[in-house]
Amino acid sequence: MTPHDLSVAHLDAMASGDADLARTCLRADNVNQMAADEPPACALPGLAGFLATSAWLRYAFSDLAFEVVDHVADAERAIAHVWFRGRQTGPFVVFPAGAAPVSFPPTGRAFAVRQTHVFRTRDGLHAEHVAVRDDLGMMTQLGHLPPSPRSLARMARWTIGGGARRSVAEVVALSAAAAA
Repeated sequence: MTPHDLSVAHLDAMASGDADLARTCLRADNVNQMAADEPPACALPGLAGFLATSAWLRYAFSDLAFEVVDHVADAERAIAHVWFRGRQTGPFVVFPAGAAPVSFPPTGRAFAVRQTHVFRTRDGLHAEHVAVRDDLGMMTQLGHLPPSPRSLARMARWTIGGGARRSVAEVVALSAAAAA
């Protein structure tokens, strides 16, 4: 598989949750350096962590897609500049280091943001993933930022009604099950 095809397959597997496709892209010891703000199972190495991250994203967003704008590669590294698109149809739960998880209620809004994904390659498979993401742009397009009376009221209703608590438990369980 060419480095370009490997990167496209990796991103397609992330968007779809296709374990068979992901196996063709990842080393067993693959590390996702971006898993720090994701459910705990996402930090697992290899296919397990990859599938946990995919399940976490798909819990929050439908119609996920990565559209490659540009791609460069050498023997050890590939860099994919992409459009990341989707629609928030489920809660988006983030796990800030040293703080309690935060759950953002679904808005039904679509987003499209640019990202850059850097893959370290070893033996023809991805061994490490790092990304530069426009999370601020995504959260703005989804209506969570900047805080407004409307978005604050939505978050308050979500929290008081128990949606935040339930969604944290659901996404932790869902990502753990995907990793298993």
